[in-house]
Amino acid sequence: MKELFSQAEAKDILSDFYGEEWERASYNLEKEVEERIHAELQKQIPLHPASGKFPLWRKIMRIAASILIPVFCVGLGYYFSGNHSKQNGDNKLTVQVAIGQKANMQLPDGTHVWLNSASTLAYDNTAYNKKERVVDLQGEAYFEVNKDKTRPFTVEANDISVRALGTKFNVKAYPNDDDVTATLIEGSIRVSSPLQSEVLAANEKLTIAKATGRFDKSVLLDADKNISWINSQLAFEQERLEDIAKILERMYSIHFRFASEKLKDIRFSGTLKNNNLENVLQLITFVSPINYSLKNDTILIEQYK
Repeated sequence: MKELFSQAEAKDILSDFYGEEWERASYNLEKEVEERIHAELQKQIPLHPASGKFPLWRKIMRIAASILIPVFCVGLGYYFSGNHSKQNGDNKLTVQVAIGQKANMQLPDGTHVWLNSASTLAYDNTAYNKKERVVDLQGEAYFEVNKDKTRPFTVEANDISVRALGTKFNVKAYPNDDDVTATLIEGSIRVSSPLQSEVLAANEKLTIAKATGRFDKSVLLDADKNISWINSQLAFEQERLEDIAKILERMYSIHFRFASEKLKDIRFSGTLKNNNLENVLQLITFVSPINYSLKNDTILIEQYK
């Protein structure tokens, strides 16, 4: 195989192949990180041609595809290592997602994580996956946990602990939100606070009020709507306009201002596949008694006149 990849023609084919696959990649990383990972891909292509006949390009593409994913893992590992938390001299690895961005990654145990805009995920690199698997979350994340009965998986967020063995669930815990929510897609999880705990079954959602610590469990007709954000969609079910505004602020780095407090409590339901900001605002105002106006980076919501 080494002889195959060392030929001049193979370098051109691989360069084109990696370039196309890079454009399709779903990682939403900072520009500097993208360049580092892309550089790792280019390192896999030999620079010195060798003698011999040129094999079929299909054979090259088949082998290239088999090494593409491991190379991306190397790049993502570089991304983790470039974001070490230096607080208190600990060994935590931290991934931060900027406003308007999303990222997905694989933890050392094989667990897959999708991080939403303005979110941070951290874990202890020396302790993770030894006796247990613990991650700290600020923001929103969807987890597909690799099953391991001997090492429980736990998400710590805003004094709330979500524990699972192997399951799919979403946790939303932004610092400036009034509530923390946990939504179970598949399997079973236990959500605990200093005051109480609750076990969730599939298609159940738990809302914890930060001010009171109250647990409010509800049954959902379609829990998948709660993770539509991983596919760049917006789904709302009787959502308060103030809470929708917070989501849009994190997505588009803008600010909302309400002309009156009662406008914050207007409810909206709908699924938006094209979540361009203007489209979202136009749809909401079309079905709600409000108008909006934009000045600099602030959107004013007023009563429709």
